Amino acid sequence: MGLQCKMASILEYLNNFIWNEQFWLGDDAQWDDFISSDPSIYYPKVTHMNWSIVIGILLMFVRPIFESFVIIPFANCLGLKERKNISLKESPPLEAAYKSYKAEVPYNEIKRLSKETNLTERQIQRWFYKKRLMQMPSLIYKFKECSWQAFFYSITSCYWLYTLWDHVDNHVFILYLAELSFYWNLLFEIYFRSNYHQKDKKQMVLHHLATITLIYFSWGCNFVRGGSLVLLVHDFADPWLNMTKMAKYLNRQTACEILFVFLLISWIFSRCIIYPYWIMYLAVVEILDYVTTSSGYWLTSALLILLQLLHFIWTYMLITTALQKFTSGSIKKDSRSESDNELSDSTNEETLKDSIIQSEEYSRQMTQDNQEN
Repeated sequence: MGLQCKMASILEYLNNFIWNEQFWLGDDAQWDDFISSDPSIYYPKVTHMNWSIVIGILLMFVRPIFESFVIIPFANCLGLKERKNISLKESPPLEAAYKSYKAEVPYNEIKRLSKETNLTERQIQRWFYKKRLMQMPSLIYKFKECSWQAFFYSITSCYWLYTLWDHVDNHVFILYLAELSFYWNLLFEIYFRSNYHQKDKKQMVLHHLATITLIYFSWGCNFVRGGSLVLLVHDFADPWLNMTKMAKYLNRQTACEILFVFLLISWIFSRCIIYPYWIMYLAVVEILDYVTTSSGYWLTSALLILLQLLHFIWTYMLITTALQKFTSGSIKKDSRSESDNELSDSTNEETLKDSIIQSEEYSRQMTQDNQEN
């Protein structure tokens, strides 16, 4: 009983610390102001949004089922298959060298490993190449990632448009809970999925944390209309983004470029025009006509501005990708999915053999040069 009381007091302290009225609301408001005096009228409650954490965890179990029974069969029908399994013999010395050097293993290191492991230089080169190939996200992995997000954002975009047309309260609640649950799920995926591959991982963590905080605060302070507009603007371009990637992974170049045009238009219109000039201006500047500044206001403003900075970074990436079309004639790669040093996932067994042959020629040349010296 004493432990339960102690835990309850700790939770009460944390709740009061996190939702401090002075910090979030300033001197002229209290949380009790957001409690409806009419039972027939619903006011947003932060505790209701806490269910999003539970749902976000549940989505980690729902998503694999959805991928297995919907996305993978759909991808297979479009001609996208799972990558063949690659067998690789365990070797602690080679594992250590791979972690140290990654893509570029010096010839002297390969020669030293050959003596240590009793493997030929050819075998060592082949081991490193296979290891790199195993570490790469497959096309089916990328397709599943994009399909999951395209499915969610397509539904929420349409639902937001329908809901905000007449601002139906029950639908707003459902959408808020769904959005918050989805972003919790995306955050959990980054930290708990071992095969997560994204080039801009840190930016995505910042984005998800900022979004989660804004959703909670806008709901708790009943800034639901503005928060709904922010979520709609963010969801609007995401289906085009993911469908463009899906078309690229399916090697449908024409469809990819058509979808990319829609992506570029919707992205710039929603995130570089509508969001900063109307929504962010309303939430940061015009709101001062109705509320006093507080720590909560400054935090919210900072998070909204942070999102816009991330928008500019990703817009730069999109424009860079668009320039590839004019310079090389096609959209070559997804600038977020893999680093410049990574292999293309279209690598097959013939490419692997060619790489091994090139490695052998390189090793023979190095041996010959060392002998001449």
